[in-house]
Amino acid sequence: MAEWWQDLFDEKYLTLFAEARGPLHTAQEAEALSALLSRHGAPDDGEILDLACGFGRTAIPLAQAGYRLTGFDLSPQMLERAQEAAFEAGLPLEFHRGDMRQLPAEWSGRFDALINVFTAFGYFEAPADNQQVLTEVARVLKPGGLFIIDVSHRDRMISDYRETDWFEVDDLLVCTSRQFDPISGMNTEMMLWTDDSGERRSVFFKVHVYTATELTQMLQQAGLTPVAYHGALAAALDAHPFDLFSRRLVIVAKKDV
Repeated sequence: MAEWWQDLFDEKYLTLFAEARGPLHTAQEAEALSALLSRHGAPDDGEILDLACGFGRTAIPLAQAGYRLTGFDLSPQMLERAQEAAFEAGLPLEFHRGDMRQLPAEWSGRFDALINVFTAFGYFEAPADNQQVLTEVARVLKPGGLFIIDVSHRDRMISDYRETDWFEVDDLLVCTSRQFDPISGMNTEMMLWTDDSGERRSVFFKVHVYTATELTQMLQQAGLTPVAYHGALAAALDAHPFDLFSRRLVIVAKKDV
């Protein structure tokens, strides 16, 4: 039986989530990422790995800013979209397909920085598998290299948790049903909608949601030392300090030398 993350990232995903991070939001995130990279010592033309790069939403503007980008993702549909977008933009991006728990062996110590954004972490039910992702992150970074991770903030999510919700995407009305397991920390969501042809469609995903305490400990275990926390990937970074009410948890960590 396929895992949910093997099936989610296709045209349905683009329908539901591409609008959630539209051009303006993407530009602000890319500006924030560039500011973090510069602030914490990444070279202006540094080699960056976008882990779970999707359709290149973040990789392409960072490449346009002068960084050398490599994208890594499991979804062939997302990678095809990313390659098309990079070609149209005239950018020499490199894309690879694979499982984030096992990055290419030849990448050891290659990258100046690695980014992982839009809650593209915590996909695996076994805690050891999620820890293994961070171990691989540390392995492919240069000594002193940066890791920037952006995930949902568990403390805030639980404070206003709704088991049922609705939202609109263009002309689609999407119903969301959620369940949270406070012991495992897994949040499960099912989204249902009816497409233009009248056919019922759905997507399902299940993600481990972390507190800052948990994720800090996991990073440290992997040999990554947190050096900064923010409450959003937004252009005015210092206007979004991380606190109990932050919707996002953004951590900048450095690989131990």
